[in-house]
Amino acid sequence: MHHAFTIRALLKQLPVRVESATAYGDRLLLGTATGALLIYHVAETGRDKPPTLTLLETRKSFARRAVEQLGVIKEAGVLVCLADGMVTLYDLHTLSSATPLANTRGAHIIALHTGVDHIDGIPTLVSKLATYGKRKVVVLEWRDAEFYKSFDYSAAEKIVAMQFAAPGLLVLSTAREFLTLQLPRGQWDDLFPADTASLRTVAGGMAVGRGTEASDATAGTPAPANTWGSWALSLAGSSADVHTTIARMPGDKLLLCHKDIGVFINSAGKLCRNEHSEPMIFSRAPTGITYTSSYTVAISHDPGPQSQPPSSGSTVDSLPGPRFNVEVRNIGTQMLVQTLHLAEEEPAHVFNGAGGKQVWAIGPHTVWRLMAMPIQQQVEDVLEAEQYDEAISLVAQSDNILEAEKEELTKKIRWLRARWLFREQARYEEALSEFTDLGATPTEAIALCPERIAGELAEETTDAESVAEGGGSTNGDEPPAAAPQTDQVVWKEALYAIMRYLTEHRRWLQQAARDAKRELEYVVRVLDDDEDSEYDEKDPDSAHRAQRPSPADDEDDGALPHVRLKRLAFSLEQMEIPVAAMAQVVDTTLLKVYLECSPGLLGPLLRVKNYCDVEQSEGLLLEHKRYLELVDLYHGKGLYRNALQLLQTQGIAADSGSLHGTYATVRYLVRLPADQFELILEYLRWPLQSGQSRIPQQPPTEDSSGSSNNDDDDDEDWPAPAAIVSTIFADDRPAAQAFPRPRVVSFLRQSSPTLVVQYLKYVFETWHDESSALHDDMVAAYLDMLDSTDLHDGDAEPGLRQQLQQFLKSSRHYSPERTLARLPDDRLFVERALVLSRLGRHEHALGLLVFSVASLSRAEQYCVENLAQRPDVFVLLLKLLVSPPPADVIDNEAEEIRAGRLEFPGAAAQPTEQTRAQIHRQCVGHLLSTHSQSIPVAEALPLLPADMSFSHDMFVYLRSQLCTLDQDMRTKNVVRGLAAAEDLQARRQLSYLQSNSVVVSETRVCPDCLKRIGSGTAFVIVPSKRAKGHVVVHYSCWQRGQSVARATNGREASDVSTVSIEKISAGSDVESPAMPRVEIKWA
Repeated sequence: MHHAFTIRALLKQLPVRVESATAYGDRLLLGTATGALLIYHVAETGRDKPPTLTLLETRKSFARRAVEQLGVIKEAGVLVCLADGMVTLYDLHTLSSATPLANTRGAHIIALHTGVDHIDGIPTLVSKLATYGKRKVVVLEWRDAEFYKSFDYSAAEKIVAMQFAAPGLLVLSTAREFLTLQLPRGQWDDLFPADTASLRTVAGGMAVGRGTEASDATAGTPAPANTWGSWALSLAGSSADVHTTIARMPGDKLLLCHKDIGVFINSAGKLCRNEHSEPMIFSRAPTGITYTSSYTVAISHDPGPQSQPPSSGSTVDSLPGPRFNVEVRNIGTQMLVQTLHLAEEEPAHVFNGAGGKQVWAIGPHTVWRLMAMPIQQQVEDVLEAEQYDEAISLVAQSDNILEAEKEELTKKIRWLRARWLFREQARYEEALSEFTDLGATPTEAIALCPERIAGELAEETTDAESVAEGGGSTNGDEPPAAAPQTDQVVWKEALYAIMRYLTEHRRWLQQAARDAKRELEYVVRVLDDDEDSEYDEKDPDSAHRAQRPSPADDEDDGALPHVRLKRLAFSLEQMEIPVAAMAQVVDTTLLKVYLECSPGLLGPLLRVKNYCDVEQSEGLLLEHKRYLELVDLYHGKGLYRNALQLLQTQGIAADSGSLHGTYATVRYLVRLPADQFELILEYLRWPLQSGQSRIPQQPPTEDSSGSSNNDDDDDEDWPAPAAIVSTIFADDRPAAQAFPRPRVVSFLRQSSPTLVVQYLKYVFETWHDESSALHDDMVAAYLDMLDSTDLHDGDAEPGLRQQLQQFLKSSRHYSPERTLARLPDDRLFVERALVLSRLGRHEHALGLLVFSVASLSRAEQYCVENLAQRPDVFVLLLKLLVSPPPADVIDNEAEEIRAGRLEFPGAAAQPTEQTRAQIHRQCVGHLLSTHSQSIPVAEALPLLPADMSFSHDMFVYLRSQLCTLDQDMRTKNVVRGLAAAEDLQARRQLSYLQSNSVVVSETRVCPDCLKRIGSGTAFVIVPSKRAKGHVVVHYSCWQRGQSVARATNGREASDVSTVSIEKISAGSDVESPAMPRVEIKWA
């Protein structure tokens, strides 16, 4: 509760008993039991001081008996007086010209209403007076301050209360039910029964006693008794015992109250379920109710400290409690705001004046004025009590605040409410939703978290604030909570709520970044720079030290305390904040939250584009040993060197877990873009060196149990160099394809030529690189590998030399000159021969194969492979075999050793004692018989020695050559006959064409248009049955005739077998290829 009003007794111990009262303008009228009328002038002395009353006039004979009720129709200038069972009208200004209304005799209730009504579509100011007496309702109507008409309506039951809901609707109550009377039709309608159970039901079926819980906590009164007993009371009790009140409320509403329960209806007689979903339950049954813009003020009878409980069926509070006879409740929230005890005497009437701005309470001999506290002070008191919903309702309903200021104040209160929900009530989702609705920056919600989450944004919490906030922790590292001892479950709920809030806000920021928005608007709290302010936001106790009103203040002190609104000493401003800056705060905080409650979500956050602060995030991840996530952070920020350094450090460490070894480094190098090539080479040396050092593994030893003991780490953690090259360079990634290949080759050559061969094979086979330099590097790598393996020419050719020879055969892009210079002089003669073949030096290549390699089969195969390039290559080989060069020209090797290596197809190696000439002659015969088609007889026979025997091979060769010559002769004869036939056919066709000629002269005219066909005209030659020949027409005339024919019967005008379209130039003859049977001649 808070202080909404202070009570001041303006008149005490009046000598007469006051029975009724009313107020208008600066006048207060009191009706006495003797029929006198007291007229007072109300002088408002200021906002903070109570008014003063001055008696202006006393009319002792105003009425013959007690003045029961008074009312004012200000618009019509009429004072309504109910006395002696009759209503009398007086002139409001002179209080004379009494007009008694005879048709109201026996009246004991009156109701007044003034409003705008549309009569015949014209807005009209309508004032109405309703009276009830003798089972009859009389309604008098004024229109635009002029009396219009009087209406009488019969009532079936006795009316105990009535009030206008609208100019055309009168709400009444009997002892049993509430009714409505439609004016002027006089239609009666039932609303609902006038008992407590029915009121609870129609108001929404709320739990019994819910509305009294607040009052129990403040006033010390118990919940109502069994409400079903109210049925018996409402049906059997006398009207004097029934407490039924119908009171007007702000916004054209009525409060229908039976005993201590009231419901709201609107001007149409419908329940206000949207605005008031629950009934208003008073602490006691009110005897009178009035209102201000925000409160209902009800008076009741104080039972005293030794009161006896009422009948068992009553819902009225019966147990002793704080004494009061004035109860103030918020209209919007229906919460109990304040109770006041008028100690002088019991109040009998309560009403308002000045449109609800003044509240008067009238006792038999006392007049009180309820002075409203400043709205700022009321809001301050409510906020101090942390009743934020009450404060919002108070601001919304107050008529002392400008509409422009209400929205701002409401936002501020909602702001404080969100903070309170988070820090005090542990209602995290609701608090964060409130911040979102207000458009607050995420930093507001982050600042409410502990320091390990909020970081520099964390609010400093003092001991005084901790006590004021309900015993929260004073340590910034402890989680906030609603209770002093908060368990981990509550803290986890807060973290998950913050996580969901930040994740949703992160989506908005990402969308803004995609939309190319550089700034977003947020609502930012800005503290007022007021040197005179006594309120410190960090110390809420400063508000307690401010000057506050007290109900025990001396009543003689005329000045009311005035306190400035200090808890709202800040402003909410719309500011544009850069998206990047806000995203950095959100992502960094989200990382901290993930570390606390969901470490598994760190990877998805850091592997995508994020705005995490590198310095803070790095320290946190290192502290929690989240090295993989730290690598992802470095990678996302472009700090590739930091990531590689971390991976290398952890790879060497023995306790680094999954990062131990070189595998993690290699996998990370794959992720780097092509522009980080130099960095890749720098940090690839360590994995390659480590892999090479681990290649010669020690064989595992078997223990007694048969298990294998190997102290080395798993091979998966230390990949081999070949696997590293395949992963980094020989891969189909765009980055690997974009690497400078000569630099890669140069780098790999430093480690091993085997790696160069592996890489270049992939380059040639996959990317089809035709660079001459790379092909030369391939040859150099093979040679380096051969140098490291001590292979000699006489040994069985291993797979390495086979690969080199295959490359020299297949590649057409290496440089033969540079390759020949790299080859050694004393070995690798086969490879040298292959290179010489690329240079066209076949004779030299064959000499190496025959004399240095001493392999006639290789020489034969060489000739087969190079036959297309050099058709006489077999002749060259025959020349070498028949007439070998001197030994010193061939090589320096001993003759006998070379002879022992001679090979012959289909025979074993010849003994060393046989001469080379015999072996060569045998090879010559073999070549002649096997490759007779490739060795011309004219070139081969002069090379053969005279003493060479006529062997079977020679016979086969000569027979083959003779057959070939005979076949060539026959083929030439057939070709000669075909050519003669073709010539004869061409001559006959020429003769035919010359006999079918058309002469186009200068006098030739077109038969269609009868115009001359000139030399520069396009014409068409068509056959004509009528002319028994061909007709020459203009092309345009022929085309026009074709169009007409298609339009008429869809067929061609003439059967055109041959068409010739020509553009004739002067002095030139052009034969149309489209007309092979017609020759054109010019005369």
